[in-house]
Amino acid sequence: MAQWPHERSLVKNLAGKPFALIGVHLNYDSDEASKVKRVMVKEQLNWRSFVDRGPIADKWKPAGTPSYYVIDSEGVIRYKWAGAPGAKAIDTALEKLIQEAETDAKQSPR
Repeated sequence: MAQWPHERSLVKNLAGKPFALIGVHLNYDSDEASKVKRVMVKEQLNWRSFVDRGPIADKWKPAGTPSYYVIDSEGVIRYKWAGAPGAKAIDTALEKLIQEAETDAKQSPR
């Protein structure tokens, strides 16, 4: 997938930041988890992924595959795309939310 190099670099470049990349794959057949694992190894994907059997898809209602969601530090979906949004859109959304999270962390009493 064309996005994977960008996603790999996000995980590497944002290490130590309030950021996590998680893959959610819809379960289409009983071997889906094995297929996902093989792709992750082959493509050297450096983030956690899991197979959803319904609860996430039911709640988030993805409009297509792939669907991308950027979720803030409170667990609120702030950005959502059906299909690959492109690196610039993802980077802009993440930059904004990481800056907000870091600002909030500095302002919170310890």
